[in-house]
Amino acid sequence: MAVSLGSVTVPSSSTVTAFILPPGYSNMTLFQTAASPLVFVGTSPHVSATNGMYVPNTPLNQETYTGSAGATMYATTGNATASSFSFILSTTH
Repeated sequence: MAVSLGSVTVPSSSTVTAFILPPGYSNMTLFQTAASPLVFVGTSPHVSATNGMYVPNTPLNQETYTGSAGATMYATTGNATASSFSFILSTTH
């Protein structure tokens, strides 16, 4: 088992590569501070406020199985305001 912790800064009006989910089973926890503007995440570099999952203030735990290739997670604020969020990944690797 491996645990990864991190923080991602999302500049205004841009989409960034947030982190990579490794192949196989993992737990992903996302959260941000209450004062931060919303951040949206997804597996597409075209993630937006419309098609992304927002990162809540209360930690959100999600079990994932990304298959043999893994998945790259992208993040955006969907507007001209910068923000940030934190993540915890727990994997079987």
